[in-house]
Amino acid sequence: MDATPLAELTEGSEFVGLLWLVSGQVRQTKSGDPYWEGTFQDASGSLPSKLWDSFEGRKGRVREHLEILRPGRPLKVWARVDAFQGSLQLTLGAVEPVVGEAVDAGLFSPRSRRTEAEMAEEFEKILSRMKDRDWVRLLRAFRADTHFVAFRQAPAAKSIHHAWVGGLMEHSLSLARGVKLLAPNYPGLDADLLLCACFLHDAGKAVEISSEPGFEYTTEGKLLGHIFMGARLVEQLCDSLPGFSPEKRRHLVHLVLSHQGERSEGFGSPVDPQTPEAVFFHHLDNLDAKVQNCLTALEKAGENVGAFTSGRDNPLRKSYYRTRPGDASEEGDASGPRKKGGRDDDAGGADPQPRLW
Repeated sequence: MDATPLAELTEGSEFVGLLWLVSGQVRQTKSGDPYWEGTFQDASGSLPSKLWDSFEGRKGRVREHLEILRPGRPLKVWARVDAFQGSLQLTLGAVEPVVGEAVDAGLFSPRSRRTEAEMAEEFEKILSRMKDRDWVRLLRAFRADTHFVAFRQAPAAKSIHHAWVGGLMEHSLSLARGVKLLAPNYPGLDADLLLCACFLHDAGKAVEISSEPGFEYTTEGKLLGHIFMGARLVEQLCDSLPGFSPEKRRHLVHLVLSHQGERSEGFGSPVDPQTPEAVFFHHLDNLDAKVQNCLTALEKAGENVGAFTSGRDNPLRKSYYRTRPGDASEEGDASGPRKKGGRDDDAGGADPQPRLW
């Protein structure tokens, strides 16, 4: 029988099945006894986990399991689901290595609900409707580059927003729809430049963050960061195109370098946004990330009791009000939060992606 997904576990239940070990380390209790603390993951999410040195009267369990509890691989897990400071965690009863069978690491990572083919089709429609020859050539060069293969699989972040396989492409397409809707409100903006920025501003994340379960930062990502690597990629792509405008190259590189906002805010951009397109794009990018963080938190909350989501479970340490406007009756009584971020499941599963292209 298939194991219950981590996202569906409840306090007091048991888990038996395969999980991917993302991280782990030995710590000490206040009395000096060792215990192991780590994080396991499946495709639905992750849970913090503990293995106590003494369990059912038997000590020395931490030392016995150290060789098994090496991060970056699947393990057979038997655990009890407990609550700690308002959040669920796994208390490990037994852990065994997987022997004699190949296990696909991709089974343990959350994935975009949109198919790769569907997102590729939308990308092609965007290209077909762009007018500026230079920007079209640049995106076609990016599509043909080996970097694009990793880009299509990469998460948009480790945890804050679109943190799933295919999340970077999903985020980029969402930004492109935002450009389509909002840029005409500001005459004079270069819409095709903004569309290029949608796909290239975070291109460095395909190298910065591994697409393996846990989405850990790579060595190059830790040392160089996605902003530098993205700007370098843009320069390389522009320089590979004969006759590409130096001024357009400068504008796009500036967009990549400044997309995380003012330097004083401390989010990593080495320069402040200093063009109309850079100012517009920074706020659009921030909007998409923050709204998706909220929607994901509401969905992950499921049917758990409480008017607000748990800030402890959110990488931004934010909690959100769970009852949606349409959930209240005329008398003002809340009928309870709906599943899937407030969409009505009886509405026939309407496609949440507007068809703009």
